[in-house]
Amino acid sequence: MSRRSRAEIERAGIEAIRGWQVDQDMFDEAAAAYVGINRTDARCVDLIDRAGRMTAGQLATAAHLTSGAVTAVLDRLEEAGLVRRVRDPGDRRRVLVEVTPELAAVSAPIYGPLVEEGVGWIAKYSDDQLETILDFMERNREILARHTIRVMQMTAKRERQAAARAG
Repeated sequence: MSRRSRAEIERAGIEAIRGWQVDQDMFDEAAAAYVGINRTDARCVDLIDRAGRMTAGQLATAAHLTSGAVTAVLDRLEEAGLVRRVRDPGDRRRVLVEVTPELAAVSAPIYGPLVEEGVGWIAKYSDDQLETILDFMERNREILARHTIRVMQMTAKRERQAAARAG
């Protein structure tokens, strides 16, 4: 039984989430700098790594980037040796992007110790507790995805209005 009130627990939860987001952002920044890429490139290579082979268009959709921006990202990632473009074996006209073994090699010293430490403390949670944490994280991701789109639409609307006033 908790000694804190429901309101105190909710406030502490919100603060924990906000703190985690800042800490994650700083870690991601440090990881990207270590690899020698920018944050957008890091996000894109992670999307490719998690999804497997994909087209540039699929990456553009997943990363909320224009096709031109994705082309530049892929050029940089390919030059860094982290991804490669390959012909789709099912449709030779189509090009897919996949990660290279170099990604695992440069990622291991960054994420290996983090995963190792995380496995240790995750083992201390019961299956039911882990199910609750997983449910929370999945719901949080759904909410963030919806609100990311909402804020992007707000930004686009503001930019259109500013252009109309200037034009």
